Formats: sequence, structure tokens, C-alpha cells
Amino acid sequence: MKNTIFLFIAAMLFTAAVNAQSTVDSIQAKYQMQPMPEPLTIEKTFPVLGSYQLNTTDGTSQTVTITLDSTSKGIIWISGLPEGTMKAYLKQAPGTYRIISQKSESGKQIPEGTLFFDPSTNTLSVALGKAYDEANPTAIFTNMNTTDNTDVADNTSQVKTKTKTAAGKTKTKNKLVFYTATKTQMTSTDTNAAKQ
Repeated sequence: MKNTIFLFIAAMLFTAAVNAQSTVDSIQAKYQMQPMPEPLTIEKTFPVLGSYQLNTTDGTSQTVTITLDSTSKGIIWISGLPEGTMKAYLKQAPGTYRIISQKSESGKQIPEGTLFFDPSTNTLSVALGKAYDEANPTAIFTNMNTTDNTDVADNTSQVKTKTKTAAGKTKTKNKLVFYTATKTQMTSTDTNAAKQ
């Protein structure tokens, strides 16, 4: 009787071991080990950072550089545009920024605007002179090519708008300025500024 109980327990343990091995094999057949993802870099986190090539109306090219602020990761600095160095605030990741109305280092007044970076085409678009649209910030760039009175050069364009009062006098003059630039490279100074 003792031998029968011992054989019965041994058979149950053997059956459990065989079933456990088949479970492991079936799990391994369904799931494969994937390689570890690459570490998250500054370029992946903030794709807008880097140098851009801007072609001006007179046919010359100009370099536009975007760097990360050393104190806040939500602020970028844009230098190389004709308006001077300006800052923009991250509104929608990865590449939609609001440019607030500000004065450049040279004292020139910079109007409010929008900066958008498209990572699929490595294209930077900047619109100055129109308030940031919270609902659809990139709508200004889709309307850029369809707006009347546009003086389009290679990568810059301007739209001038005048409003008149009831007396027929000109009340305000609003000037929209668009810039389009192509990304060239990520510089090491941009990476060092982002690590601070």
C-alpha cells in the first residue's frame, strides 16, 4: 500500500514537471526577447534643436540655430533670424512652440508668433505677427500658401494687412512674416546646453 501511494505521488510530480516544461515552451514560442531600446537622447527628446539653413530673398543662405535654455527645458532660444535672438515656449511636444511678444537683444520688438518643427521632413516653420492659436497652432502654416497679398521668396514670405476705421483712416498695420528652414545638423554646443 505504501509503495502504491509512493508511486502515485511520484507519477503526479512527474506529470506536473512535464506540464510545467510544456508551458514554458509554449510561452517562449509566443514571445521573443526584444533588444533593449536605445537610451533617450537630447535629439530624440527635443528634435527641434540644431542648425537650420534659411534661404533669404536676396538668394543668400543664413544659418538659424535653436538651442535649449539652460534653466528650463520648456524654453528654446532661436538665433539667426532677421528679427534677432528670441525665445519660444514649448506648447505641444515634440515641436510646437509659442513665441511671445518680446524685445530682441538689439532692442527690436518681436511680435507674437508660432514655431513648428516637422520631424518627418526636418523642416522648421516660423510665423511672426499673429497670436498663437491654442486650438490649432499649425493652421497658420497651412494658410500661408493660400493667403492673398503674399510676397513669397524662396523660404520667407510676408503678408501685410491694414484695417480701416469708419472714418476711412488706417487704424492698424499688421505684418505677418513667415520663415521656412531646413535642418542641417545637431551641434555639440546644443547638446552641452541641454545637459546644463
